[in-house]
Amino acid sequence: MQRKFHLLNSPKYFSISEEYGLFGVSERNINQISNIWKDDIVFYYTAHKVGLRTAGFIHGPFSVTSDLFYNHEIVWAADKKHPLKDKYPFRIKFKYLEEHICLNPVPIQVFWDLKEEGKIKTVIDSSALIDKAVVTLLEEEGVLLLQTLLQANFKSGQYNKIYKAKNMVENTVDLLQLKGVRIKEFRMEAYLLRNPNIIHNLSGFENGLSNNYSFEIINQLSTYIAGGAIDIVSIYKKKVLDLWLKIGITVFELKKGVIDPYYINQIIRYIEWASRLLPGAKKDMIKGILIGKDFGNQINLKRILLNKTNELKGLYNIEIYSYFIKNNDFKFKRIDV
Repeated sequence: MQRKFHLLNSPKYFSISEEYGLFGVSERNINQISNIWKDDIVFYYTAHKVGLRTAGFIHGPFSVTSDLFYNHEIVWAADKKHPLKDKYPFRIKFKYLEEHICLNPVPIQVFWDLKEEGKIKTVIDSSALIDKAVVTLLEEEGVLLLQTLLQANFKSGQYNKIYKAKNMVENTVDLLQLKGVRIKEFRMEAYLLRNPNIIHNLSGFENGLSNNYSFEIINQLSTYIAGGAIDIVSIYKKKVLDLWLKIGITVFELKKGVIDPYYINQIIRYIEWASRLLPGAKKDMIKGILIGKDFGNQINLKRILLNKTNELKGLYNIEIYSYFIKNNDFKFKRIDV
């Protein structure tokens, strides 16, 4: 699995997270954390009192030391409905990056300066930095932030404290469990993020990725004034002459229900915005994939959708799939145009 960069957000809980070496979200926000994997690099945005005012800072880098797991031991705050359980039971563990420990954070203004220079595109404004949210950064953005923190910490520091969550039990998260105490409803985005081979297959890499290919997967990529966020974006690169060149991008829009023909306009907007947001991207290299429930008896709706897709051939590369769960497995069926 290729290492990725993420920005964890919690204006309230950084000191506890650092003490435990732990970050968590509620079930409602499980999609936020599903794109984080062991050995990924995370930064942590929080707020500190500076004199009489509160200012934002970014801490890190940290290395992720676990995969996504479930544990309801109270760490941050008790759940009002279940007072013996924490509000944020879906978790990952992390520790300071051993290669270079940076104990001095950088002001959030450094981040906004990079944005003003056009070097940060995945974060629009402070509305993305809400409590317990996660932003997956583009590789070049993560490298810039890593470099910024190292420049503010010329010499590696020492952090010898034992993280309180080191021996915390890591219960498996079953994302296909439709009912029960752990996952109350099926979350397609989270499931796909935890099963990237499905994303690769739908993107056209059904035979897998060789050493000459690399990829990035980003979820909830904001589309600025177009409104909303792209559920999943997968970016593919190939190594040619020792250079990593972008060769394909896929944007996914996921629907719990049946796909309405209106969603074609939505995926078109997302294709257009991906071509603007992602460096080196062009519209003709971007595939749009819509996934929703089977049409069942709604034959007329299906026909309208397919006619609309046919009209766009040559302008946009769009594929439509229905999904279903069979024998505890997630299945797709291509809706032929």
